Amino acid sequence: WLRIFDNADDREVFLNEYIPVFSHGNVIVTSRLTETVQMASPGYHLAFGDLSKENAVDLLLKQALQERSDVKLAEASRIVDTFGCHALAVSTAGAYIGTTPTCTLEKYLEHFNKKKTKILNYKVQSLDGYKKTMFSAFQLSFEQLSPATQLLMQTCTYLHPTAIPLEIFTRAAAYKGSDIGPVDLNPPTEA
Repeated sequence: WLRIFDNADDREVFLNEYIPVFSHGNVIVTSRLTETVQMASPGYHLAFGDLSKENAVDLLLKQALQERSDVKLAEASRIVDTFGCHALAVSTAGAYIGTTPTCTLEKYLEHFNKKKTKILNYKVQSLDGYKKTMFSAFQLSFEQLSPATQLLMQTCTYLHPTAIPLEIFTRAAAYKGSDIGPVDLNPPTEA
């Protein structure tokens, strides 16, 4: 068996309570907390930091679907400097550039900076630099979604993180009601 604890960054959660004491099986824990290393067996801990600038620039260009050139390397380097070589932020920025026809490497920081103040002032003052960078990159991508997709994502935030009944989506997909009228909370069901 394999048990994975991803983003185990809450100091109030004691992971040892969730790890079986069997001698067979494996556990993977990803966390930014340095104290989680104490749970690892000797020699089984891997520490990952930020990407090197060169790798971050390469990742950005790949995600943005851009060919390497001196001009593009310089622009990608400016973007990477803004995000501090955080892999997820750089990847998100690249994906945004690659999927947004009106956004180029040259225009990305302009897009980002226009929204940055608004985004960062949206009740996120308590976040550290990494989280602010991630939130900003996510918000910029989120705003490119259609209003219906944004509403769906916002609605899904109220669902349990893992125990989401598939029936919610199958019934919604089968429902032929009006999208602009009042919501029928008891749509007809077919057996």
